[in-house]
Amino acid sequence: MVKQLPSVTLKSGEQAEIYKVTAPEPEWEQRLVSRLEHKGELWTRAMSQALREDLPGLTMCFYQMRLDEQAVGNITIAQSLERPVAMLEHVFTDPNHRRKGICNHLMALVMQDFGAENGRAMYLGTDYDSVPFRIYLSFGFRPIGTTGSMVWISDENYPDDFFVPGKVRVRPVEWGDWPLLTALYQVQSGWDLRGYVFGQFGHSSYEGTYCRLREWMEADKAQQVTVLECVETGAIVGHALVARDEKWPCGPHVLEFFVHPLFVEHTTQLLDAIDLPPETKIQAYCDGEARDRAEILQALGFSLEATLALQYRTKAGPPADVHIYALMP
Repeated sequence: MVKQLPSVTLKSGEQAEIYKVTAPEPEWEQRLVSRLEHKGELWTRAMSQALREDLPGLTMCFYQMRLDEQAVGNITIAQSLERPVAMLEHVFTDPNHRRKGICNHLMALVMQDFGAENGRAMYLGTDYDSVPFRIYLSFGFRPIGTTGSMVWISDENYPDDFFVPGKVRVRPVEWGDWPLLTALYQVQSGWDLRGYVFGQFGHSSYEGTYCRLREWMEADKAQQVTVLECVETGAIVGHALVARDEKWPCGPHVLEFFVHPLFVEHTTQLLDAIDLPPETKIQAYCDGEARDRAEILQALGFSLEATLALQYRTKAGPPADVHIYALMP
């Protein structure tokens, strides 16, 4: 669907047109993606796929500003759920048209639309305390630590009213889980080593990581990618997968999983849905403080294989041990 929004007057005095394109909209693929090719193939593939076909559970909207038929600015929103949780992506202003207020005009429209949809939360990533960081602050986003991750929330009860303990179900991952996985991995409490394969430590975005995960799934390098969903709110509260550790020739598989700290008791339910590859060594990584995670692995038959003492520094500051658990063939 394509909707032309009211034109705006830039600081330069120029009149600019704004279009909101809700994917799928194949005829707009070239006009939109061609102006965002600097993002790289990992991102353009996801955008092109959204514009060509309906991605289950995900709504992707592009806000494009045009001057004299030339695209000079863009903001993309990827969101899920009836009361949306979203990611703000691909904020771009043509270098030849900067300092004209393009970003501010587009941001105002995005936030207006998201508010009208009763949006619950919107995440983004930028450089901490940069010029874009301060622009997002002015629109109500707040930092998550000092990593450059930010979130806009509709009320102070978030995320407590989203990650509410209750009935859960296990199902395969789908595109609509993209922003919901970012919401999960940005939770500041819980296990610190959250993903060995893609390097998820502490609270961190899953925005770019999900694109890499999809690439691995298509190449059959990641299998049985599964989520634990809270039935009441639609929140993704757990995530698991099996992947080959490509650092080693014909290396072991890695069992990856992260569960929200309020739902750890359901971890076994999540992992029971995964058929571990037979006749191969399987490893799982665990930070030294995640004792409940270690107990879960031991209950599955994994045993402690090695400890890497003071292996990395946590976001909280102190060095941390890493325990490697293994399930032998």
